[in-house]
Amino acid sequence: MKLLLSLLLACCALPAGAQNLPDLPDLGDLPEPTRYLAGYVSGGIGWSLPFGGHWGDRDAGFKPSPSMSFAVSKRVDELLSYGVEAGYGSRYTDRVLSDLELKVFSLTPFLKASFPQGNNAYYGILGAGVYQWKQKAFTSGGTKFGSDSGSSGGVNLGVGVSYPFWWGTMAGLDLRWHHIFNMNGANLSLGAVDNLNVMFAVTYGVWRDKKK
Repeated sequence: MKLLLSLLLACCALPAGAQNLPDLPDLGDLPEPTRYLAGYVSGGIGWSLPFGGHWGDRDAGFKPSPSMSFAVSKRVDELLSYGVEAGYGSRYTDRVLSDLELKVFSLTPFLKASFPQGNNAYYGILGAGVYQWKQKAFTSGGTKFGSDSGSSGGVNLGVGVSYPFWWGTMAGLDLRWHHIFNMNGANLSLGAVDNLNVMFAVTYGVWRDKKK
């Protein structure tokens, strides 16, 4: 009985004690963040895989090339960002003529839509710009052909996923289809060509102080 009476007295004392608790701050009283996420810097390495037509022929076309990319972008909101990306395929080698090699450099503005899921991020990307190609001198059938180069417009479209990585960065897989409208020159007549780029990409968020 004494134990029950003590419990009842303690319960009655709770409301009185609760009145002495400090008031919780209103959300409007919390200080505003002093920094914001302004944009991103990213880089990737991987392989560029030719496919379709003579360019991607498994017997007489061109072999996959090591590939790299570098991009900077400005964040619009949680969903959208836009920027420019430079890409480089360093060595597309002909499967028949081993000394025939092509290099491809691209500079493409892009629009990116990101979809955060917890600590991960999924995204889609669309870009368009200029693709510059360069062909080394080569020999075919005893005839020496000089080097050549040219440029063409092109587009790229892809998707990717990023996970928390190291020192505040995000890393993951970037899959991108690149379509070059015209790769014709003095020694080559490849027409439109397509590549599938499979890249390991690392992204770093750029934070800035808010203006007072």
